Amino acid sequence: MFKRRKSGSDSGEVPADEVVTDEVVVEEVVGDEQPAAESTSEGPFDIADAPADEIARVDLGGLQIPIVDNMQLSLEGHNEENNTFAIAVVVLEEQQAALQLMAVAAPRSGGFWSEVMDELEAEISQAGGTMSRSEGRFGTELSGEVPAQDANGATAMQPARFVGAEGNRWFIRGMFMGTAATSPAMGEFFEDILAGCIVNRGERPMAPGDLIPLTPPQGIEAEEVDEDAEDGQYEDMEPFERGPEITETR
Repeated sequence: MFKRRKSGSDSGEVPADEVVTDEVVVEEVVGDEQPAAESTSEGPFDIADAPADEIARVDLGGLQIPIVDNMQLSLEGHNEENNTFAIAVVVLEEQQAALQLMAVAAPRSGGFWSEVMDELEAEISQAGGTMSRSEGRFGTELSGEVPAQDANGATAMQPARFVGAEGNRWFIRGMFMGTAATSPAMGEFFEDILAGCIVNRGERPMAPGDLIPLTPPQGIEAEEVDEDAEDGQYEDMEPFERGPEITETR
């Protein structure tokens, strides 16, 4: 496991304190007040249509995510061949809330989320969880409970909510966890984060379901850390384990 550090700046770049891989963790601590995300009305956005706003975002290459007070950002699903990641997780530890983000290529014709929902429902049901559909801010979404390991390694059910957003040949799946899935106020807060995201799919050919790779912010240097010390860092956040992942849809 590695820790990556970058000095903060007053520009729009990431004022990241801390990044850790195999989970990369970016800590952003701005103040003691309750965090407040700025709402964007039509997002998430394609890089070609990115708004000229004043929202600071962390640039992960394929995905730019709004920065909010006291947030931690971890990257999961490390591809060692090209040093990229598959998943970004925004965590507010004090609020026991998290949002998992995954961006993939999608057909130009749309309709990818409908296929993904069918697969998620089947996968979660087979694993012993439950899901139901409802209409929300981004259209049809899934909510219910998914099995996950708790801090003691036992299987427990955790509340989860899945939201999908499609753009120009890309798709983002957001998995809301903890109070982000159960509290309307926290749910809306994390919806604003999702709505403020900017996707940079690139122009290379990609099959539907191919991951849009995420990279740690530029300028971050790697140094070894005590893995045992890091293991207990998020003990209270369990069971925020990785949820079901999108596989290629044929």
